[in-house]
Amino acid sequence: MKVIETLFNKVKFPSMVITLGYFDGIHLGHQRLISTTKKIAEKRHIKSGVFTFKTHPLSIIDPQKAPKLLLSDHKKIKIIESLGIDYMIYPDFTIDIMNEDPEKFVKHILVEKLNARHIVVGFNYRFGYKGVGTPDTLIKLGQKYNFDVTVINPVKIKNQIVSSTLIRDLIRKGEVELAKSYLGRAFSISGTVISGKGLGKKISIPTANIDIDDKIIIPSFGVYYTRVLVCGKKFNAITNVGNNPTFSNHPVRIESYLFEFDKEIYGEKIEIFFLKKIRQEMKFNSVKELVSQIKKDIKLVQKSLIFKE
Repeated sequence: MKVIETLFNKVKFPSMVITLGYFDGIHLGHQRLISTTKKIAEKRHIKSGVFTFKTHPLSIIDPQKAPKLLLSDHKKIKIIESLGIDYMIYPDFTIDIMNEDPEKFVKHILVEKLNARHIVVGFNYRFGYKGVGTPDTLIKLGQKYNFDVTVINPVKIKNQIVSSTLIRDLIRKGEVELAKSYLGRAFSISGTVISGKGLGKKISIPTANIDIDDKIIIPSFGVYYTRVLVCGKKFNAITNVGNNPTFSNHPVRIESYLFEFDKEIYGEKIEIFFLKKIRQEMKFNSVKELVSQIKKDIKLVQKSLIFKE
């Protein structure tokens, strides 16, 4: 897959079927858009493309309302590539794009620049100045500029429309199992392993702490059953998200205890897949009580490793 990160280049694009959207999470609804795009492209014997943005539009339009994200840039690119798309057009969302007249956006960018022959969007897609452009706008402009438009109806699970907003809300509540059913995969967070306060080693339960990207959403504070990808291999683990209230002045951490793992991995990039919340974060009266509870958490997961990513 070719990733194009700016519209200001001399890349000559082939005829393409393009799907449009921000695609945060690349959930089941987004996957329907992308799979439809790929199928139409194959049928028409032309290339497929995803047009999205690095920056969430709300971070420019109304920064106070900009949401925490479900995916890092790297992960978004990786997933879209895995879905078999030929081109990912991935510029920053800018004030110029925000103020662009819908027809000018279609004519100058989608048609003249990206050579769109067919456009695929969701039922609620909006574009152009103040979001006045709609799927109906695209259909009318398609008749004028000679491209087809496919509008995808909402994907529903148990009468609930799949959306990034819904999934973020579930993750904030710690309902990672339910979030998985809408994402189509376990929610995960990646980060580089950094040194903590060394508390895990002191209590003989060493943990891998990761740096936290403040743009990415984190689950509600608590202890989770997780799987951790490190050095190309996955390990069962328990992961604590929180500020460890048993100890004072402890920063918010995401730290994982990996089962049957004893390597030093400082500086390594790991990915944590959240499968089930075990309990809320708790404050203990002593380190002894904390250690006792962590051991109970470990035994609970080891006895019931019935969850699968």
